[in-house]
Amino acid sequence: MDTLRRRNPFKHSSEPSESHDTHVLDEQEQSELIDNIKSLNATSNNQNRIALQTMLALSFILHIIYIISDYNSPLIVVFPPANRTESPLYLSPVLTLLAIILHANAALLTHPRNLVLAKRRITPLPYSVAVGLSAIAPTISVLSGKIWQTTAWWCTAAFLTWIVHASNKWVVQEQESISELERMKYISAGA
Repeated sequence: MDTLRRRNPFKHSSEPSESHDTHVLDEQEQSELIDNIKSLNATSNNQNRIALQTMLALSFILHIIYIISDYNSPLIVVFPPANRTESPLYLSPVLTLLAIILHANAALLTHPRNLVLAKRRITPLPYSVAVGLSAIAPTISVLSGKIWQTTAWWCTAAFLTWIVHASNKWVVQEQESISELERMKYISAGA
């Protein structure tokens, strides 16, 4: 059998070879790597939370100004309609208060804490309820035949609700990924 020629297949240089040493992480290196990923994740989550809270605060202030003003969309000032005066949306004060409540709900979701008011724990509305409530004003605007500036203004609560929900979903996925990474730790004796 020694006289037979051994077949050596061609291997591309990018393919891992058996002779190429791969670095095996020991337990301490694995823990350090996971701790580093956790700290980067916490920093990223904190920055995203601050950005979300800033967006919510700015939108909240615009809704307060909307209540104080003549119930015209702030977008009408930036993008004035051509040859058309716009009357306020039907039930604008009520819909604005609903938008403010949805902003408070999104703020609760952005930075979850145990808030207690009058001996009752305040919990945010479920996402499906918040989206349903935030769709009321844009629907009324579209059915009333309002200009796009007014409809876009009334979509802000729905948009922010979606943004907060998506960011919370990403945070949960990141935490699950880190937990999965911790479960994948291996013991490498002698590494």
